[in-house]
Amino acid sequence: MRIKLAYAGSTIELNIPDNISVDQYAPAVAENPVDAETFRRGFIGAGGERFLKSEKPLFVINDGHRNTPTPVMLSLLKQIQPEIIDRADYIIAAGTHGQPTEAHYRKIFGDYYDRLKARSEFHDCHDYTRMRKIGTDWFDKDVYVNQKVFEYDDIAIFSSVEPHYFAGFTGGRKSILPGLADFATVERNHNQANSLDAAPLKVDGNPVAEHMAAVLDMLGPEKFFGIQGVIDAHKNLAGIFFGDLKSVFDEAMVFSRQMYANEVKERYDVVIGEILPPLDASLYQLQKALENCQPAVCDGGTIILLSDCHSGVGSDHFFELACGWDSEKNIAKDGQLHFGSHKLSRVNAIGKRIDVRVRSTLPAETIERVFYKAMEDVQGFLDKLNHKECRLAVVRDAAHTVLTTQT
Repeated sequence: MRIKLAYAGSTIELNIPDNISVDQYAPAVAENPVDAETFRRGFIGAGGERFLKSEKPLFVINDGHRNTPTPVMLSLLKQIQPEIIDRADYIIAAGTHGQPTEAHYRKIFGDYYDRLKARSEFHDCHDYTRMRKIGTDWFDKDVYVNQKVFEYDDIAIFSSVEPHYFAGFTGGRKSILPGLADFATVERNHNQANSLDAAPLKVDGNPVAEHMAAVLDMLGPEKFFGIQGVIDAHKNLAGIFFGDLKSVFDEAMVFSRQMYANEVKERYDVVIGEILPPLDASLYQLQKALENCQPAVCDGGTIILLSDCHSGVGSDHFFELACGWDSEKNIAKDGQLHFGSHKLSRVNAIGKRIDVRVRSTLPAETIERVFYKAMEDVQGFLDKLNHKECRLAVVRDAAHTVLTTQT
């Protein structure tokens, strides 16, 4: 059996030996992608008409690290009222990602880039002069969010809802925390991802997700009008949901689970995960695919992640943190929690149960510094398995496709 998987801007072809049984998984494909009339009915029916009358609404949008089809959503909105996108101001909920590159700006706005960039700004999580304190969280620490959310009466949050490896799902409250919050609050939130209760598809009992929801409640979810999409395997807009941010996020999660979650009855000896752009850009990002697929690997089995990591490590801080990591105790050697520590603790913990391999253009020593193992020859690895029966799962778009088990 021959299969082709996306890799490094092209494809990698693998010949699967006959003794290996193969199951393939991928996000679902929408039979009827969202059209203009579906969008219009949902928008108007949920009270979106107020934005058609608003002199200057604020649109909160995702940065270029997400798959959110913001240009498609803006086009559908523009068909309801052509001038609305030119009246709105825009803020990019960048979280800790920093200022978008030119390429990211063009991905964010698509064909609307030239006309809308001047009306947009990005959120800088370190600039407290542009934030306001909204109270204290359950750590009894101050929480700040971008000042702009207090300057507009009509605020719409555009996002997409997909599985997220420690927040449960993207979308909804993530546009506030981490999207528009201060760095210290984001750090407290993300440090809770050291808990394995922070997992894909899990919201209840997930400390990261519950902290995000608590911060949204501090502002009041009814303050924000959610426009939350779910995309399919072809990146088409498969579903769209409108309403107050909390309720609409709950609706979108149910639909997203139907699109991306796959229950596995028996674990696999080997899982191969294909990682698609933009999440194939760095070593930092490929963890999403590991977390989504590793539950389906049997103890002592192997997962192989295909990601060329053309942008390198993706976070110098995360890479440097590895130098001070005690792999046996699985904590920082200084005993402190650091931003990004979940990236190390989780991979290190998973790597003690299964063999975690990465096919990448990065040097082996770079990969192995953060507790992955490099794999040069995937075909050679498979060929060596021709002497025994073996179960293999091939996971397409593994950074979004989630494999679940009953145990």
